[in-house]
Amino acid sequence: MKNIFKFIALVVVFTLFSLNTKAQWKIDSELKDAGIQVDYSEANIDEGKVIYEKTCKACHKDLSATPKNDRAPGSPPNLGNIEFNKGNTDGEIFCKMTYGNGSTMPAYKDMLSDVDRWKLVAYIRSYYEAYEPPVADNAAPAAPVEKFEGELTNMELSFDKESKDIVVSLKGKDKDGNEVVPKNVKVSVFVQRYFGQLPLCKDEKTDDKGQIVTNLGDVPTDTNGYVSLIAMANNGQISAEAKVQVNEGWKWVNPLDGEHLWGTRVHTPWWLMLLYFGITGGVLLTIAWAVFQLFRIYNLRER
Repeated sequence: MKNIFKFIALVVVFTLFSLNTKAQWKIDSELKDAGIQVDYSEANIDEGKVIYEKTCKACHKDLSATPKNDRAPGSPPNLGNIEFNKGNTDGEIFCKMTYGNGSTMPAYKDMLSDVDRWKLVAYIRSYYEAYEPPVADNAAPAAPVEKFEGELTNMELSFDKESKDIVVSLKGKDKDGNEVVPKNVKVSVFVQRYFGQLPLCKDEKTDDKGQIVTNLGDVPTDTNGYVSLIAMANNGQISAEAKVQVNEGWKWVNPLDGEHLWGTRVHTPWWLMLLYFGITGGVLLTIAWAVFQLFRIYNLRER
């Protein structure tokens, strides 16, 4: 009994120690206040997005510009949140990618080049509207990344049954409250499925009309011919949903209907039933004959 109590106490102590052990981030002193080391340009942001999709998305999921981290405690954070971007320098984000924390975050020093990690920083910063990239001494500033600076007020989602085009239209206001066309806003469109969301387009930028257009393609519908669409602005401000009819629907056909080897008894061919019962009956008779012979041998031994 004493050993059991000792074991329980050891487990409790180990658990408390594990819960109170915080992940350690290594920040190089020369990089702590450093700015991004690549041009903060559309090209580098797009390349950073590709790297993120391959390397980081499995854990950190899609980014969005929420005020604070909106993920469950203990799970990898949403790196697009404003609080994270405001509280970390470019160099600190770079170091966290480089060295990890020895616990939940792996080190990418040997998996991604320095340039690729800086491009990841650029992609993360693209969700932070207040971000101002540094300008090197005696260097011309990089071409600014065009962003919509106002507030999104409305999103409409429409579907053309003939062309299967999905049109997402945005409306917004500038900082002075005047109505403006929200240009260069990143929008993603998904189809709602039973086990998640199927992406149709991601990070498409609105045009001069405040719209994006994407095609539904040959996405399967429900039996009534409908699909559920979801559009979301990547800054997390607004979203829209719509259930649209794509076709006239379809009838589910039971694969067990008809004469198949795997069909139900009603649809099974007579010759297959006869063969089945013949083989089964033969096996049962063979087993019965073997049991009878064993019984006879037992009786002979008793005599």
